[in-house]
Amino acid sequence: MGWTKPRLIAYKGEWFDDSFDHAGPACYELGTGGPKGGRIQWHYVGETRNERGRIACYARNGSHLSDIIDKHLRAGWHLYYRACACSSKEAAKQRQDNLLRRHNYDWNIMLNRDDED
Repeated sequence: MGWTKPRLIAYKGEWFDDSFDHAGPACYELGTGGPKGGRIQWHYVGETRNERGRIACYARNGSHLSDIIDKHLRAGWHLYYRACACSSKEAAKQRQDNLLRRHNYDWNIMLNRDDED
């Protein structure tokens, strides 16, 4: 299964999480870009058992990424999301781990560094 097109999920203090209808496992990326979705820089890769629930969690500021996301939104960036539906949480985690081996996602790196402190 391929990636969805990037979807705007937040700008300033407004969240747009109502368009997510997939409630199954997925591997996803979060990135920042301009208002029209150009030049998105993908900062984070994650996996989830429930895509819709995960995005709702980000919108409620109840996630481990809240501070990082808020900092970028205050700086005027738009937050984008894209996902790849997977057959299971294990498959989503495997896809995430493969991407982490190939790419340097800066938010993942910052969070891992914070975990080591």
